[in-house]
Amino acid sequence: MWTTATPPTATHRSTPWRPPSHPALLPFWRLAPPLAPPPHAPPPTTMTTSCCPPAPELTPGPPVPPPDSEDNNNNNAPLAAAPEMLPSPIPEEEGTPPSATPPSQQIEKRSNLKKPDSERTGHGLRVKFNPLALLLDASLEGEFDLVQRIIYEVDNPSKPNDEGITPLHNSVCAGHHHIVKFLLDFGVNVNAADSDGWTPLHCAASCNSVHLCKLLVESGAAIFATTISDVETAADKCEEMEEGYVQCSQFLHGVQEKLGVMNKGAVYGLWEYEAQSPDELSFQEGDAITILSRKDDSETEWWWARLNDKEGYVPRNLLGLYPRIKPRQRSLA
Repeated sequence: MWTTATPPTATHRSTPWRPPSHPALLPFWRLAPPLAPPPHAPPPTTMTTSCCPPAPELTPGPPVPPPDSEDNNNNNAPLAAAPEMLPSPIPEEEGTPPSATPPSQQIEKRSNLKKPDSERTGHGLRVKFNPLALLLDASLEGEFDLVQRIIYEVDNPSKPNDEGITPLHNSVCAGHHHIVKFLLDFGVNVNAADSDGWTPLHCAASCNSVHLCKLLVESGAAIFATTISDVETAADKCEEMEEGYVQCSQFLHGVQEKLGVMNKGAVYGLWEYEAQSPDELSFQEGDAITILSRKDDSETEWWWARLNDKEGYVPRNLLGLYPRIKPRQRSLA
């Protein structure tokens, strides 16, 4: 905006004084006409000191930006002071150790472990293992106390795993005599066969364990049961190069020779069998059968026997010198 100039003191009378608007007194950069406002420049607005936002314009158009220069403020009241800006933090020099956090501001880390004197609260998740898996593992590792407890939680202690292994297999192979005796007295299946037809008696014979072989035979083990792949009995599985071979082999072959001869030929059915031809005998598990003849030129695997008032052939691999022990009543008492 132009201001009224004060006449300077004349130094040369011959040069008359001219107003500042005269072109002869203006510098060359003032000779150009003033620039016109841009065609799309918004009209100047008058700033107010009100806290309310300005009323919206009736005609649509671009928003009016606030004036950036103090020259456009004229006589309007100054705007409110901007909030004081804090100075930006000074970066730390390399090698300077970080400042330690005061103890009162340190974040407390809580442990997930239960303290000895504290009580468990909330609804925590608990992991429960398969009782049969625990029984299988405890029988193999010799954990007798766990076997005695967990066996009552298993629906069928004779149930095998995917490979046909039962807890009795594991305890026999590991040589845990006290667990074997407990399982047999409990009434587990002494003739359970794995995927290859190995019974616990085969396992005991492969270890040359005479004590376990006697215990299994007296509990109703089938002395003529054979494996699937090589069709061998327990007596064939004794390890010739291992200690105890002679005693174990003699005992098992002796049982094979005495079956159907000692005790006046009395044997016991270890499984249920249904006759497949008129010259065969049907029998149930636990039936007492009398063997009349073990020698037959045409039938080596079948013996002539009598049950009650009937006679006929019976398969020898289903017979035992002793009956099987009945499963114990499922009670904790």
